[in-house]
Amino acid sequence: MDTSQQPTLEERLAVVSNLMSLQMQPFVTPISGALTDGTAVHVGTGGYVEWRRRRLMLTNEHVAREVNKHSLARKCFDSPDYLHINNPYQVLTAPADLAFSPVDDRWNAVAHSAMSFPDYRFEEKHAPVQGEYLFVMGFTGEKARYSPSFNMLFTTGTPYLTQEYDETLEPEETRRPIKHPDFDPACHFAMQWHPEATTPTDGRTSSIPLDPHGMSGSLVWNTRLQEFAAKGEPWTPGVARLSGVLWGWDTGDRFLFATRIEHVAAFLSRFYP
Repeated sequence: MDTSQQPTLEERLAVVSNLMSLQMQPFVTPISGALTDGTAVHVGTGGYVEWRRRRLMLTNEHVAREVNKHSLARKCFDSPDYLHINNPYQVLTAPADLAFSPVDDRWNAVAHSAMSFPDYRFEEKHAPVQGEYLFVMGFTGEKARYSPSFNMLFTTGTPYLTQEYDETLEPEETRRPIKHPDFDPACHFAMQWHPEATTPTDGRTSSIPLDPHGMSGSLVWNTRLQEFAAKGEPWTPGVARLSGVLWGWDTGDRFLFATRIEHVAAFLSRFYP
């Protein structure tokens, strides 16, 4: 068989990243904070989920805590307008670092194409096959800009395809310990963060942020790409499952950290069994 026309792994992963980005954009939102001078600042990321038939905006507790400093607002996909977050947050502090605010009452306040990620597509627990590809979708402060002319905060989403850090798969020269003081393997998982070595799918290296600040609260999906390849079954982004919520990073040691989905589900179940 002539394999000369077969796509390379890099080309296949670029397609996967683009497909995941297209499907997952409607489920995520930047979270902004209003400043006293009438401008706004990017404070974090949230994700819309549907849990027990209720729409919720899910994020981190440390992002929700910013309400003590700013009036917080969210967006809906395809809408330019930020919506004030009226409903109070329910929170779970570290190590889980989770928060949610109900959004059903204002879901149709503006015209939009946003969607809430359904609970039947949550993983039961974070346990991807070894070497699996994970997908993160969030917003960084580095790519947020307030425009005085439009009186608007512009934010651009950052899709990031990566893998869980697995010491047994890591080459000896790049093997390193996880030293973050808040990392707990019973509650969290670590992902590779190598922005300087990332291939941009839009062809522009400027589209890749080097600083993940602002991505707190990003949803993390298990693409199941490797799982389906091992079974010899065709893959689509529709098989991806929600596997965690990003809460932090260690840029020196090149890690992103997320709370495992089983802790997310247990938290939501406390309010909506």
